Amino acid sequence: MPRLVDHAERRATIAQAVVRLVATKGVEAASLRSVAAEAGMAMGTVQHYFKTRDEMLLFALRQGNELLTVRVRELLDQRKPATLREQFRLVLSLLLPFDDDGRAGARLWAGMISRACVDDPTRGLATEAYTNLTAFVDRQLAQAVQAHHAREGLDVPQAARHLVSVIEGLRWPLLFGAYTDQEALAVLDAHLDLIFT
Repeated sequence: MPRLVDHAERRATIAQAVVRLVATKGVEAASLRSVAAEAGMAMGTVQHYFKTRDEMLLFALRQGNELLTVRVRELLDQRKPATLREQFRLVLSLLLPFDDDGRAGARLWAGMISRACVDDPTRGLATEAYTNLTAFVDRQLAQAVQAHHAREGLDVPQAARHLVSVIEGLRWPLLFGAYTDQEALAVLDAHLDLIFT
């Protein structure tokens, strides 16, 4: 009997190979051929799932975003932060390159950001990612205001944009080693102190 192929699993394997290559060698190293070799697949197999390099890179970024969402949920369930401020700190710190997963994600994101400057589909995905993150932070801050855990009179949409910008601004100095983890967390904590009571 012929072996059944799990197409979702194969696509995920290819996406993981993309992330590994981008994390270690940069986005330009992630060609269809090099990804096939990294994934231990024939070139034709990769081309069966992704006709172009751009299509493959976009899929890998989407997959990375989905995995981050799952990771956030799992960590919140495991740690069960006592306050909304602690919950915010935990979720936002997951977006920073503090560990191997975070560094790999930041390198992939850096590659995508540079492509987004010149490539419309990547620009759309990057815009969607920022919009979704800002909306998530906005919703959480609105809950904090309703529960009287945030500063009275807080401009929630503006505060959400500020927090996303703080995270984005911390990501790169951390990745390059210009800031230590403690320095970055001190910046994040100082900003959270401006929001939460």
